[in-house]
Amino acid sequence: MRSYLILILFILQSIDSFSQKQKDEPTTYKDDFSIEWKKNSDTLILIAKSKILAPLQITFKSKKDNLELKEFLLNPKDSLVLVKYFGNQTSTEFISRFSDSVRVGYFFGHKSLISADLNYQYRLPFKKGKKYEVSQSFNGKASHNDEKSKYAIDFQLNIGEEIYAARGGIVVKAIDWFTKQGGAELRNAANRIVILHSDGTMATYAHLDYKGVFVNEGQKIKKGQILGVSGLTGHTRGPHLHFVVRKENDISIPIYFEGYMGKILKRGNRYKVKN
Repeated sequence: MRSYLILILFILQSIDSFSQKQKDEPTTYKDDFSIEWKKNSDTLILIAKSKILAPLQITFKSKKDNLELKEFLLNPKDSLVLVKYFGNQTSTEFISRFSDSVRVGYFFGHKSLISADLNYQYRLPFKKGKKYEVSQSFNGKASHNDEKSKYAIDFQLNIGEEIYAARGGIVVKAIDWFTKQGGAELRNAANRIVILHSDGTMATYAHLDYKGVFVNEGQKIKKGQILGVSGLTGHTRGPHLHFVVRKENDISIPIYFEGYMGKILKRGNRYKVKN
């Protein structure tokens, strides 16, 4: 859920809305927030406007050494002034200097709003009465080897099999227009649902089917509620459900399930919903 943009224009034009996305067009920051320079009398300001129901952590980093310079909390559907300048430089000169030295990035969630409950017992995210195999678990060699996915779990669901909420919350992202699967070029082209939990963490259910999302953004959902169906979209070699819970800075957290508390689900083993 992390993206970077480089500010190179005096005024960034209006950004296409989420509903205007075309099939198989990769997801970018433009779906989550807009950003533009505005001049008001002698003051130049940079404004960010949220388009989603999740808080965002906006960061400024140095292009020279990648050190974090500043971070901001952008509240859901709100706007925020990131930069305010009154000086001797012209607007064009200041923006050019800023874009040459600062990289603007963001994450879903904000550290001040997240207190991850590491003891929470999640519901296995599939239908009762059937066992499903884990094809990749914690620290999986194939792709679960960085902070973002270290504690993700892949469940071997076939195309069209139902997916259920592992925990209740609010749907903050629902994408279902992608049709393709393949290599790294499709990393951001997986159909998915992102749910914000009461502790500020967010769960991602990824690789869903085309038009395989049954919930809407802003909808409150309960644990065990059907969300959609599994598919074959994005960066993947085969159909499966990729499930991960993250805290601030896109850092994944270990997750444990009802009936298997304290146990790490193992690759190659089959599991079923116990409650």
